[in-house]
Amino acid sequence: MQKVLLVSFLFSALLLAGGGLADEPPLQQSIAELEARIVAYVPDKRFRDDVFGLVVVKDAIVSLKAGSGGIGACLVDGKTGEVVERGRNRQYSPYFRSDMHAEMDLLNRYEDRLQKKGGGKSNNDPRRCGDLILFTSTEPCPMCLTRIINSGIQRMYWINSDADGGMAQRLDQMPPFWQRFAAGRDFRQAECSPKLRRIAEDLFRHSVRSFVGEKE
Repeated sequence: MQKVLLVSFLFSALLLAGGGLADEPPLQQSIAELEARIVAYVPDKRFRDDVFGLVVVKDAIVSLKAGSGGIGACLVDGKTGEVVERGRNRQYSPYFRSDMHAEMDLLNRYEDRLQKKGGGKSNNDPRRCGDLILFTSTEPCPMCLTRIINSGIQRMYWINSDADGGMAQRLDQMPPFWQRFAAGRDFRQAECSPKLRRIAEDLFRHSVRSFVGEKE
């Protein structure tokens, strides 16, 4: 509680001082306010996924400040609770990469680090991921969901639902192959506090989708 009050006091002081955030453009000020909320947030022990929810929103604010989408993701060892890999949206920074959503960045880092072997001529299955759990701050889009399924991850939890672009809640609308491939997996919304879900939602709302329907 003292930490929350201190952060709130410092943030208010900057605004009242007539400098700092008060002089920033509305977008930068909004991002700064979001960051202050994240810094002040303490995981709620009543919600089992709050700790990991905070991990991914911390990475999401880094993405947002870098000019990319406000989404973060991480991989957690389900047995130990250890965060074994982290990722974030890098679609617009340092340059445009249409594939670099947070989940894609996360799995790239994980797979590049482990460099698993396998394939049609091998008895090794590179999709065996043990007890890994993927957490993401916003429900995965179709591109990221198929990547998660293909990676072998059996459990994936999102903080903020995306009614317009999310696909995890629409598994029954995917092609039959992907439906069969995903059968039996645990994909659902994480158990996080309403306050943390709102933070994840506000981070995501800064992500730009205005390019849809634009003409050259």
